[in-house]
Formats: sequence, structure tokens, C-alpha cells
Amino acid sequence: MTGKIAYLDGLRGIAAVNVMIMHFFVALAPAMIYGNKQPSHFGNLDLIFSSTPLGLIGAGNFSVCIFFVLSGYVLTQKYFKTRDNSIIISGAVRRYIRLFIPVFATVMLSFLLASTGLYRYYIEAMMVSAGSNYHDYWTFTPDFVDALKQAVWGSFFVGGKTAYNPVLWTMKIEFFGSMLVFAMALLFGPLRNRWTFYLAAAVLFFNTYYLAFIIGMGLADTFSNKKPLFKTGNKTILSVILILGLFLGSYPISPVTGNSLYGFLNNGLFKTADVTYHIIGAGMTIYVLLNSQRLQNIFSSPVPVFLGKISYSMYLIHFLVISSFTCALFLALYPALSYGAAALISFVCSLFLIIPLSYLFYRYIDTAGVKLSKIFYNWLVNSCRPGAAGHIKQEHLPGAIFTIYDKIFK
Repeated sequence: MTGKIAYLDGLRGIAAVNVMIMHFFVALAPAMIYGNKQPSHFGNLDLIFSSTPLGLIGAGNFSVCIFFVLSGYVLTQKYFKTRDNSIIISGAVRRYIRLFIPVFATVMLSFLLASTGLYRYYIEAMMVSAGSNYHDYWTFTPDFVDALKQAVWGSFFVGGKTAYNPVLWTMKIEFFGSMLVFAMALLFGPLRNRWTFYLAAAVLFFNTYYLAFIIGMGLADTFSNKKPLFKTGNKTILSVILILGLFLGSYPISPVTGNSLYGFLNNGLFKTADVTYHIIGAGMTIYVLLNSQRLQNIFSSPVPVFLGKISYSMYLIHFLVISSFTCALFLALYPALSYGAAALISFVCSLFLIIPLSYLFYRYIDTAGVKLSKIFYNWLVNSCRPGAAGHIKQEHLPGAIFTIYDKIFK
């Protein structure tokens, strides 16, 4: 946890679990997410989940917005404390490699699962649950070259639907959002009127997920000052902000009618209301966390911190497990048990697979990505120093590769 803020990592861990729950609902209880657009399997409980703040339990898009706000904060917070430009340059140079290594590993794993036909269980389970998403996921012919293209280029520079792992739609936003706040911090961070540029960027990106990164950067700038302008210890004010933030975060992605609890928010003010409300709600939630010692203690406790440590790994692999193991187990149990019992047992058993796999992935893949990004940056800096060779000679390249390998895995 060196260099990390424990309670922010804890929040990230809880958000990752929330995304996992959402995708479990998408597969086996779609009405929990999409409301009456999908057939109900649990009576009125589906409608309650999809149209009230109880839906926070599976509010995956809200959790993704929390990821983005946290990225804007964490990536720039140290810079605003030190005003050291090398922090921004280092982060920007390392960002692609840091994100790419785990993405590459999950795409290759998905290619293997698809090649063995294990994703057929997802399609079969979706037909039982009467969900509509089985037309969008896993209906492709696995191709190794195409998998490489998606892992190396498509996920980060094209975006949209990524066949081998649908959660990778966020990677382009994460990468370009990171570059956005790096550039803004470097260009405008030293200026006295930098908040004018922050505001202009917020207006420019208002109807996009990039607004979340700008909010996170603004919070980092504010709370890195010796006397933060917007810091408060008033519990009443923080409670009101937290309740409002969570309410906005629970804004459903299912259709909102006029008589809905959220009807007054469905006023056509925003191009994509759920995205904008979720971003604002995420910003308000993190603002409260930055001000509340009590919440910081809760999210700094061992379980959230552990989940935060493996959160990126969990985010990347959970959908692959749900689409293969979870759905296969559900299909095996459903003929003998009720729908609810089969779904619940499948979910609980999947947790005992996803959590250990996420830890192993973190230990051997995610950590390797972090190390490799640092090695690359250090090599780049050293090679650019006056008097340095500037490149690795061709005859020394194999030895250099083995040296890097040893540094990562030893």
C-alpha cells in the first residue's frame, strides 16, 4: 500500500464488487437492472431494485464513474502537493503499459475460453433468464490475430464493444481521461487562474465520462492545499451531500417514467442523464469521503483495502468467470432447484472462485504491469540523459529482455 491512500483504495474495492454484482444480475436477473424491459424472476423485488435507491447494490455504471473520479484524483494528487512536473510525465509515460499488461492477459484468457466453447453457457443461461444481452456478448468466432488487435489497440484507442471482454469498453475512457488530466495539470496547474480552465473543460466534456476525471482532478487540487477551500467537518452538511450523491448514483439505467421516484430528474436537461447524474453523484460521494474521518476509517479497514488491492484484477476477470463457470453451474442447478436458489448458489460459489483468481491475477499479472511500466520509464529516462547511448544495441536486446523479465518476476 506504499504511496496509496488506503480509504480510496477501499472505496475502489467496494465499487469493483458492485460492478461484479451488476453483471451477475445482467446474466441471471436482468430485470434487476433493466426494470420492466425484461421479464421478472423475483416478483416485485426486480422492480424495487431497478427503480429505487436499493438499486445501488448493482449500480455498476455509478461504480465505474467512481473509478473515473478516483483516477482523476489519484493521478494528480501527488503533483498538486509537490508541483513536481516529473510526476505527471512519469505517470503519462507509464500509463499505457500499466493498463495494457492486465488487459492483454484477460483478452488472451478470454480467447482460450471462447476457443473451448465455454461461453455457450452464458448464451444458454441468458435464454433461460430471458435477458436480451446474449445477442451482444460471446456471439463471435475467436481469432487470435483479432484478439491481439483488441488487446493492443482496440481496447485503448478504438473503444466501444470489445468482444473478448465487454468490461473493456472503459479502457479507452480510462486511458484518454488519464492523459486529459495529466495534460491539464501540467499546462494549467501552475496558473493562478487554473480554475477557469477547469470550468471550461468541465463544460466542454459535460455530457461525457471525461467530466469525472476533471472533477477528480479538481478535488485533488483543492484537498492538496494546506487550507482546502471546500473542506468541512460539519456532519450535517456531509450527510446531506452523501445522501444526495448516493441518490443521484442510484439513478436507474432502466426507463424512468413520470411517476417514478426519479421522475423529476428526467427533465431532458442532460444528453445522457444516467451518465451525468452518476458522475455528479460519484464526485459528491468522494468529496464526503475526503472530509469524513469516520468514513475513511471504515474504508481503510482490512476487507475494503484487500478488495481495493485486487480491484483492477477483479474488474477485468469477473465477467469471464460469470460467463463460463457461473452460468454453467446455474444451468446444472436450475432443473433441480427453484430459479432463485439456483441463481443464489451460483453467485456465492462464483465468489469463491473470483476472489482467489483476482488475487492470483493481481499477484502475478497486475503487479508485473506496474513493475514493467516503471522499468520502461526508468530506461527511457536513463537513455535520454546526456552521454547515454540512447538505445539498446541490437546484439544486447535478448539480454535486456531477460533482465527486465527477472526484475518483474523475482
